[in-house]
Amino acid sequence: MTRSYFQKSCLLVTITALAAIATTVAGAYDCSEIRVEGNTYNIDALKSITYTVTGKSKVVKPSTIREDYHLNPCQPIDIPEGKESENCEKGTWVCKDTKLITEQDKESKETQLFLQQIAGSAPADESTKTPARDVDPLAVKADKLEDVGFVVPWTLTLHGGAIDSRNQSAVITFICDKSATDVKVAPTFTSYVDGVASFTWKTEHACPIHTELPTAPGMSGFSVFMTVLFVFAVIYVVLGAVYNHQVYGAKGLDLLPNLDFWRDFPGLVVDVVRHVWDSVTGRATSSRGYVSV
Repeated sequence: MTRSYFQKSCLLVTITALAAIATTVAGAYDCSEIRVEGNTYNIDALKSITYTVTGKSKVVKPSTIREDYHLNPCQPIDIPEGKESENCEKGTWVCKDTKLITEQDKESKETQLFLQQIAGSAPADESTKTPARDVDPLAVKADKLEDVGFVVPWTLTLHGGAIDSRNQSAVITFICDKSATDVKVAPTFTSYVDGVASFTWKTEHACPIHTELPTAPGMSGFSVFMTVLFVFAVIYVVLGAVYNHQVYGAKGLDLLPNLDFWRDFPGLVVDVVRHVWDSVTGRATSSRGYVSV
């Protein structure tokens, strides 16, 4: 009984450890080593900057409402001390900043209306029964765009945002551009549809730093079998021919090993097939009584 309890304890500890390792690996995100279908990317140079992207504007005379976005593709955006009220909640990666712009004395005045988390992480809130949210970065190959040549772009999707209990996310399409070397240049706003804010980012850091060459697919089991069979057949014929020539002085077709057997082989196959067919169809009869001579 003690041994059984010990074995169960070891099994439980092992399963718990494996689950913890799997969770750690699955949840790990390192923007210096992003892998997408054989390509490895490094956008760590974009990590130290909180980018501000100008979104869409709507004219509400005599003012204008504009939506800006603050984002960081590698980590939560930096919130300066004492500026908490001017930024989205802690743990936000993409923040939607809606402003009212008015003209006063030929100068534009911006008034912040509200801040909304598009992507980021947040703990569970028991008072409102809101579950925990996670940014869960996901990098995949994007559809090829017409204006990017032969380089296939890739996308980084950031989750975890919520507006009025509606899930939000941000999709950044990275496009490799060797001429875009300035890390201070922000991405371009594309659209905001159904809770998804989309951006396009042309930068040299979107180019792969390493590419794995595709490997040829392995042979199937049938191909391996046929290859082995062919090799053995060649060895059989060559060694048999050498033996017949050296021992019997054979020439021409007589060099083939077991020539008489191979001459009769087609007939033997026909007889076997015919016998099986007759047995299946019931045509085979057992001979009874006398046989006329």
